Amino acid sequence: MGKQAKRIIALILSGILSIPSLAQQPGVSVTQDSAAKENLGRVIQSPEARSANLPSRNTLQSQPTLVLPDMGDPGGDALSPLDERKIGEQIMREIRRDRDFSNDWPIYDYLNSMERRLMQAAKRLQLGGANAQGSAAYDYEVFAVKDPSINAFALPGGFIGFHTGLLITAETDSEVASVMGHEIGHVLQRHLARSLERQGTNSIIALAGIVLGALAAASNPGAAAGLITGGQALAIQNQLSYSRDAEREADRIGFQILQASGYDVNGAPAFFQRLQKAYGIMDSGVPGYLRTHPLTTDRIADMQDRARTVSQNRVPSALEFYLVKARARIEQSGSTSGLFDLRNLFESLSKQASPEKQMEGFYGLALVAQRQGRFDQAEGFLQKARAIAQNVLAPGSPVQRQSLSFDYTASELALARGKPEEALQYAQNAAKADPFSFSAVVATVNAELRLGRTNDAINLLRAKTKAQPNETIWWD
Repeated sequence: MGKQAKRIIALILSGILSIPSLAQQPGVSVTQDSAAKENLGRVIQSPEARSANLPSRNTLQSQPTLVLPDMGDPGGDALSPLDERKIGEQIMREIRRDRDFSNDWPIYDYLNSMERRLMQAAKRLQLGGANAQGSAAYDYEVFAVKDPSINAFALPGGFIGFHTGLLITAETDSEVASVMGHEIGHVLQRHLARSLERQGTNSIIALAGIVLGALAAASNPGAAAGLITGGQALAIQNQLSYSRDAEREADRIGFQILQASGYDVNGAPAFFQRLQKAYGIMDSGVPGYLRTHPLTTDRIADMQDRARTVSQNRVPSALEFYLVKARARIEQSGSTSGLFDLRNLFESLSKQASPEKQMEGFYGLALVAQRQGRFDQAEGFLQKARAIAQNVLAPGSPVQRQSLSFDYTASELALARGKPEEALQYAQNAAKADPFSFSAVVATVNAELRLGRTNDAINLLRAKTKAQPNETIWWD
């Protein structure tokens, strides 16, 4: 998807509800043995190989018909959560092939683990529709987009996206959690559904324009601009004042969730203060998050006031946060020269006084060496990163006890060095530490296949599909 088209899409979404662009997740099908076997190959491919197998972006394809729910009378009930999900899934289906979607499983695990922690807190607080059942419940999915801009966004139906630039810019995982809590606040308060209710069919037209514009941009960016001009005008009209009210409401809900989930409540004001200082509130060059989530001095003051009303306890960032930052940098690199620059950056980090930065640096060096095929060297860097984590970073702390990224990378390196049994052991360690981990499943499948245990791999995928039937990642 071209940069011009993405900016247009972000602008439309910001008009609807202060939310920018979008993407989805690759998956593994296990509905039948034949389908499972066919898709096992996709599991073990590198992100680059998966992207290479997608249809060419230079190939003009017929535009699909977007079948959206009937809005009925614009003055009637708000769009149902089920219809929101249908819209979100259709939007995601059309853009999930975007090369800027992150295929990095540990990043995906990190974001969705954080979402589960936040939603557990929201349920305890009985916020909004957090405890809704059946078709009224939201099935959240959080994913990353390879983009250096500082941005995050919510889509219809509980899809939440983070730009890698935001993950890299954040200095603590409480800052990332504060942004995610804010986006969850938008979803729980049904801001998008309420906006669609106000504008009725006009907003649905705007949503359709997003999809058609994105598809057209693949082969003709100029045509995309023409397709969505009308939708843009309809969506943006009279939205700014409502968006500011929605932001305040999402701030309030997000703070409650952040506090109840055990993160540092200073995450939000610290993050936004840093952005404000770096860019200025009204500067035309501000990052996407500030353009699409209107930030005022009053909002920052409100965040600070809320934080002062609760006890101030320093909450250490999870070990995984620093490793995910390194993986996000790798995701953004995109070229051989980018890896060279990253190697210099990671070497610099590994020499800093902060043990967290040292660990991120050595782990990043391991990832660079892995990408360059220097597997023995990568193993050495990985061991140095592990040693720092075990000896310095509060080894007794529950939040820092286990790292999926360490085990996932160790499993990949073991496979690359011809040690599938060792790779399987690392994968199984990750699975025991986090039964919800997609990284652990992928690593286990890779190792089982290398060991010639195809049936075991298929049975694992089938079991995951049965246990998590609503996880679209297993069906796509």
